[in-house]
Amino acid sequence: MRRITAAAVLIVMTIAMTVSSFAASGISLKKAEKIALKDAGVKRSQVKNFESERDGGKYEVEFVKKSNGTEFSYEISQKGKILEKSVDYVYEKNSSTDKIGKKAARKKAAAHSGVSYNKVKKGTCRYEYDDGEGKYEVNFKSGKYRYEYDILAPNGTVMEYDRKLIK
Repeated sequence: MRRITAAAVLIVMTIAMTVSSFAASGISLKKAEKIALKDAGVKRSQVKNFESERDGGKYEVEFVKKSNGTEFSYEISQKGKILEKSVDYVYEKNSSTDKIGKKAARKKAAAHSGVSYNKVKKGTCRYEYDDGEGKYEVNFKSGKYRYEYDILAPNGTVMEYDRKLIK
């Protein structure tokens, strides 16, 4: 009887330690979802195609804003830090060959990201015309993050951007 009791106590203690160490390791999936929604400036009722999951030591949260179809994708650490954010805007395709220029594209990326133009101009800016559409690919680093922008060449509309934590 004592052996069974000692074994039962050992099992209960092991389970309790595992649960408490997991709980102490970081935020919950629900908290990660709230962080992503807050960063995007939307409420849960304002999005569709909402998906979230724990993937190893981080959380992945994805959703689409109902009002305009903008797609958001987040990677969030267990401590609640946004490691990666990707936004894909819906826009009307423009087949014009007009170009705002690389300097204007970099300025648009700087204004959108909140990073100084001087840091943005140290990165790369490449014009690409593909499938009847002109765009600038602007890439730069600032602090602990790497930024990637796709900007429509005719009017400077931000089509898509990513912000990734540099490891």
